[in-house]
Amino acid sequence: MLRGLRWGISLVFLLGVGIAIQAQESYLDEYIVHVKPDRRAAFDAVIKKMAAANRGDQGDKWLTLESIYGENNTIRFVSIRPSYASIEPANAAFNAALQKALGSAGASKLMADMSDTTTEARGLLLRRRTDLSANPPANAAEEAKIVGSTRWVRLLRISVRIGMAPRFEELAKQVKAAEEKTSPNIHNWISQSVAGDRASVYYVAELQPSLAGFDSSPALPQMMGNDAYQALLKSAAEVIQNEEITLNQFLPALSNPPADTVNAAPDFWNPKPAAPKPAAAKPAAKVPTRSEEH
Repeated sequence: MLRGLRWGISLVFLLGVGIAIQAQESYLDEYIVHVKPDRRAAFDAVIKKMAAANRGDQGDKWLTLESIYGENNTIRFVSIRPSYASIEPANAAFNAALQKALGSAGASKLMADMSDTTTEARGLLLRRRTDLSANPPANAAEEAKIVGSTRWVRLLRISVRIGMAPRFEELAKQVKAAEEKTSPNIHNWISQSVAGDRASVYYVAELQPSLAGFDSSPALPQMMGNDAYQALLKSAAEVIQNEEITLNQFLPALSNPPADTVNAAPDFWNPKPAAPKPAAAKPAAKVPTRSEEH
């Protein structure tokens, strides 16, 4: 998204954003930034300007998430790409939208303001693995409906030992089968790093409409049965090097979602701007007393 100006607003995840699903290959173009704690308000203002420019001039599309449980002030921007070739046109559309809305000088200043509000930044390109995912959407309309109603994403980053990816994928297929047998409402979508991280790193995203959804989600031992679950744990200990879990919340005000996602929940994805504070009442004019008149 912003890569043409060296910011590339793209990013991590298994979240669809309204493009038709590719049976063979599709990608998540991810960009993760760490915001300076004392510059968060300024950062939000910059991203809102970027989103407005892209909405007005048919620029790129993205969803924005914030890590609530995990490293604080970590923001993820996620765009879906149907191919490697689609990345450059998307970045060009993003840059063109900024240039048209703000002018060359204005776009450059906005990027400089963005840089001033952040510390670290990282880009990832992930291949979506629908073959490993539980209940992946059957089509773009279903995907937009699921993502549009999602408010929270629990993201599990799994680093697999070198040479163990085939074994891990077999385990993932066992989990997929158990989850899909248990409930069609379980959405655990998997992607795999192809650039910006080790190739043997997988991301599992559980999508929920509320935090309460995680309470009602069935536990894996219940879905698989105790014996199968214990066998899975034993194999996973040999295959997986480490895991990291974060809990992330969508930020609609900093997103530029596609129309189908917005239509699934327009009140959420089109938040109303905060009402301006009423101006302070002016003090009443003082009426002079008789003594003051003289």
